[in-house]
Amino acid sequence: MASKSARFPSVRGRRGRPGVVLLALLMVLGLGGAHPGPAAADPADPPGTYQNPVMDDVADAFSDPSIIRGKDGYWYAYATQTSMRRDNQGGPWESQHFMPITRSADLVNWTYVGDVFGPDNHPEWRDFKTTYYWAPDIRYINGTYYLYYSVAGGDKNTIALATADHPAGPWKDIGHPVLPYGTTVNQIDPSVFLDSDGQKYLYYGSFRDGGIQAVRLNAEGTAPVGDPVQVVGARRGEAAYVVKRDGWYYLFYSGLGCCARDQGAYPVFVGRAKNPMGPFTDAEGVGLADLNPGGTIVNAPNGNKWVATGHSANVVDKSGQDWILTNGFDRHESDPNWGGRPTMMDRLDWIDGWPTVRAGAWTSEDRQTAPVGDWGSGSTFDDGLVDFDTLGHGSWTTGSDPDSGRYARGRSRAAVPQLLLPRRAPDGDVRIEADVRLRDDDGRVGLVLASAGRSNHAVAWLDSTGTLSVEVTRDRKVVRKRTARLHANTDPRTWHSLTAEIRDEAAHIQVSSALLDMPLAELTVDVPKGWRRGGVASTRGAGEADNVGVTRLYTPVTVKQPDPSIGARLPEYDEDFDDSRLDGWRWFGPADGQVADGQYVWPTQDADFSGKGTMASALLRDAPTGTYTVETKLRFPISDAPDGRSQAGMIAFQSPEDSIHLAPTRTGPSRQAFLWIGRDRDSWPEMQLGPSADTMWLRLRHTVDPKTGEHRFQPATSRDGKHYIWGGVWHLPAGSDPSIGLVSLAGKGVTARFDYVRFYS
Repeated sequence: MASKSARFPSVRGRRGRPGVVLLALLMVLGLGGAHPGPAAADPADPPGTYQNPVMDDVADAFSDPSIIRGKDGYWYAYATQTSMRRDNQGGPWESQHFMPITRSADLVNWTYVGDVFGPDNHPEWRDFKTTYYWAPDIRYINGTYYLYYSVAGGDKNTIALATADHPAGPWKDIGHPVLPYGTTVNQIDPSVFLDSDGQKYLYYGSFRDGGIQAVRLNAEGTAPVGDPVQVVGARRGEAAYVVKRDGWYYLFYSGLGCCARDQGAYPVFVGRAKNPMGPFTDAEGVGLADLNPGGTIVNAPNGNKWVATGHSANVVDKSGQDWILTNGFDRHESDPNWGGRPTMMDRLDWIDGWPTVRAGAWTSEDRQTAPVGDWGSGSTFDDGLVDFDTLGHGSWTTGSDPDSGRYARGRSRAAVPQLLLPRRAPDGDVRIEADVRLRDDDGRVGLVLASAGRSNHAVAWLDSTGTLSVEVTRDRKVVRKRTARLHANTDPRTWHSLTAEIRDEAAHIQVSSALLDMPLAELTVDVPKGWRRGGVASTRGAGEADNVGVTRLYTPVTVKQPDPSIGARLPEYDEDFDDSRLDGWRWFGPADGQVADGQYVWPTQDADFSGKGTMASALLRDAPTGTYTVETKLRFPISDAPDGRSQAGMIAFQSPEDSIHLAPTRTGPSRQAFLWIGRDRDSWPEMQLGPSADTMWLRLRHTVDPKTGEHRFQPATSRDGKHYIWGGVWHLPAGSDPSIGLVSLAGKGVTARFDYVRFYS
């Protein structure tokens, strides 16, 4: 695999503008710990909408994004080392942002706030001028922000860690790598997951035989404990990202083709497991680390201008709706030398237990409904306690600190709860959230789920013992209670996020370090229908709260976009290989293979379409016009391939340069089906599809773009001839109609047997 520096044309150096200088200025101006005010409106984004790419007002390139909502109320995003703007390009380290940081109050309008590193605060254990800083992963644990990132240069790739007290920094590297150097696994693209028992896990890796690995970390998160486990197959993925949902651990990762605009697919896949160390399986039950690896598609090219939209991270808006950030290319970009990858954002839907972008429509090009960036009612307390009512004994005041800015502080000596309730809160199905912490060793602080005066309320409490409890109180008596313990290393004196989603009077409560789908404890309780929603509570003056809001709960999308429909058979185009004459077929290149026993039998050629050696042959025929689907049944024992490159399948062909073919192959120990966008035998930029098998059914669906006239092809694979997995869409130029045919190529040693070729309207 090429080094990642070669894969990132815009990843070069940057000197003379260290982020720490800008950050110091922000702190002096009081912006470092301030809560977000109204975002400056982008004239290109009408209210309530946005259009990809996001951050286009501050960055042309913002790749490998990671995101968190800071305790000051802003969302902060981090990216791989980049020049950010095309007019800021330069030589190595001349015009660089070393992991730039942007922030937003609404996930639509963004501003640049600094860089993680510069010449004055980079890791001292690496040479600054020969090191690249890639793929940051942001976390918040017990009052500290952790930024895991890749340090790279030559074969010296590994994972490092910097920490800060504020998401904008200043950042300080811990002084040593988290992992020792190694070569079997490409030690880049870290992602850390904190489980409910307090155990930290590190996921890392890229396209080498070691695939993606998972390893436990020590309590400090600074070194591995025990041996790693491979969780994604050899040469099949990078950019891991793990969340926990409904008792399942979901491992997102990105497939081949991250950095090739004219060939790159870079789809996002997912698998899930009941253990954070795996084994992870896809929706078909196929393991991600199997020899024939699985992977359920979350996002893939859909035929619009965006391609290579991978390396994902998730974020939740204030209504509870999940969103996914990726980076990608505009394939219509006119400057072939510009390698900048901007950030995309789209709705992430969970349907029947599996995530998919926009219900399976994938990355958007047109204007979309924006995330919910404002609470229906709530506050960051920059304006004090206006818009809140106080119930119970004692009072509420405000305090401030550099991390969160101003916050609310309960003041009372009594054990009776005192409530702080937002006015004009929506009722019915809502999402309620707050950041809470304890100031003293006794007392409690909590999230008000619902209330009807000072004597009737439902509160989710966090106490000094690290216990989450939910109490429903009527006439000052607790009538219902649920409890769950947090892990022993939880520090309730630091900020923790409490959220509740109330749907049909059932409240699902979660406590986490930050809103990153890493729950430390969860509870569910019914709440009265007519009670007022939202707020925070405290006893004995022990509680502090910030970012308190209640918002109408999002409406989930529950139906996935249907798979392409297959029409009636077109028998005049069919071929069952019962006649050696093959009427209607022709050859590109020398004739090869033969009809035998009702099959077309074709040993693989030591040839391809690259033009760098022997040109491959293709058995072709004219195809119908307009929309059609072509299918073949292929018997191809991939494990017999002596060089691991041989492939056979269907091709859509205008010329060797303008062709794509659908074929399984073996790359190293892994076997998988691909849509081959490239012309040579290298699987690097190709589009991964479903798991392969010695007998497979392959389909290509053809449509014509009504605006551009481009020919679009969507591939599908099946291992039983009944259930098909549909992949992303690729394109051939407008103009001459592509021929459809068969290929058997890329290395001798395997014999392909085609049972038939069938066309459907």
